[in-house]
Amino acid sequence: MNKLRELFEKEDKFLTGVELVNTRGIIQQKNSLKVLTLAENLSNDDRIDWLSITDSAGGNPTMSPDLLGGKIMGSGKNIIIHISCKDLNRNGLESLVWKYASEQFDNLLVLSGDYPVNGYKGIAQPVFDLDSVGLLEMLNNMNQGLTIKGRKPGSFIELDKTDFFLGCAVSPYKFSEAEQMMQYEKLKLKIKTGAKFIISQLGYDIRKSHELLNYLKDNKIDLPVIGYIYLLSAGVANIFNKNLIPGCVVSDEFLEKIKKEKKSKDKGKNFFIDFAAKQFVALKAMGYKGAYIGGIHNYEDFKAIMNKVKEYESADWLDFVKELTNPQPKEFYYYSLDKNTGLSDTNKINHQYSNFKKSSFSKYVTLSYRFSRIIHALFFGYDAPFFKTCKSYYRFIEKRNILSKLSYCNERFWKTIFFRCKECGDCSLPDITYLCPVSQCEKNQRNGPCGGSSKNMCEVTKTGRECIWVRAYYRNKYFNGNKNNLLNKRPVIINYDLKNTSSWANTFLLKDHNAYKGKDITKIP
Repeated sequence: MNKLRELFEKEDKFLTGVELVNTRGIIQQKNSLKVLTLAENLSNDDRIDWLSITDSAGGNPTMSPDLLGGKIMGSGKNIIIHISCKDLNRNGLESLVWKYASEQFDNLLVLSGDYPVNGYKGIAQPVFDLDSVGLLEMLNNMNQGLTIKGRKPGSFIELDKTDFFLGCAVSPYKFSEAEQMMQYEKLKLKIKTGAKFIISQLGYDIRKSHELLNYLKDNKIDLPVIGYIYLLSAGVANIFNKNLIPGCVVSDEFLEKIKKEKKSKDKGKNFFIDFAAKQFVALKAMGYKGAYIGGIHNYEDFKAIMNKVKEYESADWLDFVKELTNPQPKEFYYYSLDKNTGLSDTNKINHQYSNFKKSSFSKYVTLSYRFSRIIHALFFGYDAPFFKTCKSYYRFIEKRNILSKLSYCNERFWKTIFFRCKECGDCSLPDITYLCPVSQCEKNQRNGPCGGSSKNMCEVTKTGRECIWVRAYYRNKYFNGNKNNLLNKRPVIINYDLKNTSSWANTFLLKDHNAYKGKDITKIP
């Protein structure tokens, strides 16, 4: 068997993967046996290059993906294990991936994960100690040989190197400029942090799929990209349309088409098979490295799609573009429309993006934010005129308990009023245009947005608020134009040892996650 990374290196091979969604319960029970039977049938199909196993998809508890993976490992198929950050902290995740490495599950799709929607006697408390970027950073370090503290003071142990082939996800199907551009910027950070292949999230707009490839090309990113195809049903389409599964996009117009198809004798089954096959052919023709097929609940569905693919192989894929393009009204595109093909014109950036007016974003630029920028420029930037003065002050009060407590009380008072501070001690306010990720992001995302927002709104609908990274994007664009530098940094991994301590002191004394800037860049003594 060729390893998955070796298959990705073969220039003339278009790969096919199929998603397996685990169930809740023991693997011997009836419902789980259906998934196992499906996995075994797919394992014996030579057209399939890998099987991908989800990690509690949709925020529902299920059996561990490696349990099902272990049942089919001997089949000769490559297996991708999904790993997400919602249920385990960094120690739990490290423990889990040592297990995966020991069991020879080397292909990992690294995700932040969906917010929990179910659990024993109610919704589970999400973790999100790390996000997908932080987890990629940890896994990449493990691949290089993780160095840990030894038992003796000052001693260190270098652990054996792992050999994970790391993948990441990106959504090209976002509604607004802020959502879309932050997805692309976060993708760049994921790649810098160790991702070696890309799988798109789910959508039904082929122009957006085409745009992703061209954006990567324009930014000189040469990694294999896999397009996600999900075999719909009318019921699932309705769920996606209502954003009940975050990151899955079905427009209102496309949903109306599906409702009409549902009235047919087969309830739209042939339409959905045909649509998936056309997506497959289009992705291959555009230059994707492979197709990743989800929504397969029985082996016959997969065979039906592949039979249709064979039927369409000699067709002109551009004939499918109109049918496969199902945008949302007023949706943002990075590139202008090529009227000849119905796809993106890669020679023209969308004028909405390039010829913007500051007034469009003024509602995001509050007086509080303007004031915060001034204070940061004067005091908190490592090259700020009063940084050294503040550093001397915090050095002075560091060992004076009463002064230190009074200073911290003053800090807490102002930061609670202006930023709803939760006293994490490792502050990311300057990273996210003075928006607190602890109090204002359900997943505490410090390295860019998750993929779950819908039309700018947080995936956790009960919050009723915009994604903080949407607000941060527009604030940043107001002052910096299209120079999006929000994620041009090292990954942020919060140090919980600093919780309930002064983040101001931690900044000036070079203890927080940004300390490398003071040590490596400005050389402050």
